[in-house]
Amino acid sequence: LSVVIHIDYRKAPLVVQRFGDVRRLVEQTLDPLVAAYFKNIGQTRTLFELIHDRNAIQDVASQGMKEKFAHYNLELEEVLIGTPTSAPGDTQIETILTQLRSRQIAKEQVETYGRQQEAAVKERELREAEARAQQQAHITASELSITVQSNEGKAAYQRALQQAEQIRALAEAEAEKAARIGISQAIAIEEQVRAYGGPQFQVTQQVMTRFAEAIEQAKVDVVPRIVIGGNGGEAGEAGQSNLMQGLLAMLLSERMGVAGGTEQTQRPEVEAMRAEIYRKLRAPVEPTTAEDVTSNRAM
Repeated sequence: LSVVIHIDYRKAPLVVQRFGDVRRLVEQTLDPLVAAYFKNIGQTRTLFELIHDRNAIQDVASQGMKEKFAHYNLELEEVLIGTPTSAPGDTQIETILTQLRSRQIAKEQVETYGRQQEAAVKERELREAEARAQQQAHITASELSITVQSNEGKAAYQRALQQAEQIRALAEAEAEKAARIGISQAIAIEEQVRAYGGPQFQVTQQVMTRFAEAIEQAKVDVVPRIVIGGNGGEAGEAGQSNLMQGLLAMLLSERMGVAGGTEQTQRPEVEAMRAEIYRKLRAPVEPTTAEDVTSNRAM
């Protein structure tokens, strides 16, 4: 333990007058004063604290002892605390210092291990972040694939609806077309029957047409090439019959008479379509272009 003091030249006569010389000052005043002060401090602190808190103790001692040194006309500059040493053969202080060093090393190791643990945790978090970053591309691709498949499914569904609607519209159009064709044919047949003067003449015309087509395709002789008869004259000729005579006899007989028939009740929609077709047929055709107008006027 050491103290650094300063004696002002203006106060030096007072110090010499009081103590005689510096040696007596040190032995009779400074040593007892410093020893008593640090004994009081030593009673409140352990050796570990004295060693560990040495800087703080030096600062407190410097401030506390300045007032006491001022009573003796002395100026305290600094208090220096060194490392405690034992007497020769005594190892207690050295043992305590060794324990203190070991304790400090243990604290540093604990701090080191804590830092290493934090570093390991951070490293694990880093590895997890890297792994997630590597898998993020696959996750994004999977999400996009799901979205694309969903959109494709919706598009296919809409196409199916449109196709079904198109098929339905085409079927309705074909059905309406077939109905209109059938009604038109029926109207044409009725007009033909009316033009022929009755249904029996219409039937005769159709039968003759079909019969002629059958003969043409089958290549059958209507008149026999060789006629063999037992009687001569008109009686024999009248007795000869051929296919054409039989057909004409059948068609001209009263048994082929076809009754006018009773009118059958038609459905309202059929009657409406029939009326519409009649209306379109009877309506005058309006010219659409200048040429049509000119041609109509010329006619």
